[in-house]
Amino acid sequence: MDIIRILDPEAHTKHPDMIFPEPDFPHVWDRLYNTPQEELADRARGYHILVINKLRITAEILDRLPDLRMIAMFATGYNNIDVPACQSHGVALANIRGYGTESVAEHAAGLMMTLARNTIRYRESVRDLTWSRQSNFCLMDYPITDLFRKKLLIIGYGAIGKRLAEICQRGFDMEILISERKGASERRAGRIPLEQGLQEADFVSINCPFLPETRGLIGEKELSLMKPGAILINTGRGGIVNEADLARALQENRLGGAGLDTLEKEPPAPDNPLIPLLSTRNLIITPHAAWLGDIAIRNIGGELVKNMEAFVRGEERNRIV
Repeated sequence: MDIIRILDPEAHTKHPDMIFPEPDFPHVWDRLYNTPQEELADRARGYHILVINKLRITAEILDRLPDLRMIAMFATGYNNIDVPACQSHGVALANIRGYGTESVAEHAAGLMMTLARNTIRYRESVRDLTWSRQSNFCLMDYPITDLFRKKLLIIGYGAIGKRLAEICQRGFDMEILISERKGASERRAGRIPLEQGLQEADFVSINCPFLPETRGLIGEKELSLMKPGAILINTGRGGIVNEADLARALQENRLGGAGLDTLEKEPPAPDNPLIPLLSTRNLIITPHAAWLGDIAIRNIGGELVKNMEAFVRGEERNRIV
């Protein structure tokens, strides 16, 4: 391969402020926008490296791409990639790690604070003139919960989970509980069973990846274990939380609130059961934007290119396969 041919079929997913350094090897880097899933194999034919974000890579697609040597994920998660198929086809797979730690952790902390203080509801009470119509100098319509010395359960204690723990422990003197994997045969030091953590925590933050074992991890049973008034945060992945079960728990006022940056289907269908609750419950949904902090925007392009450069040099960097 004298000249490496790179294709980014999802260039529409790149923020305009991202910087992508030129790779240090001879290359051609083509970019396509909004490539339909059904056209990916045809458009990717003849390329050696694919830059992938959300498009699915299956064994059938790999069968049609004999020149492909690497999938360079433009993300940390890779649940859209058939990993065994990459192994059997001899296609390397690398993801991007650590670029959004600060951004996602701060987003989770921000959701916690906003929900705990019912900020959105109070803002709406000012906007719709509810406050203006009152005789009292302040509104007391919604509860406000301080984070100080409350208990936070973290599900997924990787880089983001650790950073969130640090923010909440140092900033609010919160007690940090770390969940062991559900159904684990052995419990690691410093971890507690998921069920115990759900029963004890005032706040629950999901920071784990989407894997077969985390699909539907938080459903009706788990939500029923949470304290009345507890707040659920998910900046991990959609599909970890059963959305219908969460909607029901919010409708029945069993939770104090929920903050989600990820949904099972993105963008969400209009009939998603959570959407109507945005105007009636203490619920915040952000459009998968937690990773878009200025630090992450500056870092992610360079990390992508470093992964590709390492592969071309024959080195392993952030490799899954």
